Amino acid sequence: MQELEVKTGRSVEDIRTGLLALEQDNYITWEDKSDTRHIVIIEGWERGQIRPMSPGDANRYF
Repeated sequence: MQELEVKTGRSVEDIRTGLLALEQDNYITWEDKSDTRHIVIIEGWERGQIRPMSPGDANRYF
């Protein structure tokens, strides 16, 4: 959580609120809220957006 504070410039409460909103919208699961290490990403991009290329896709594109 401290690293998120430093990198985002947000307070712990703001970060926690954002993470809970992501969980409510089913972008992440966060069963054990004692630590951010327990967060599992379900969707890594916004819905309705084109999915970014996977690392291996760039080689196949060119």
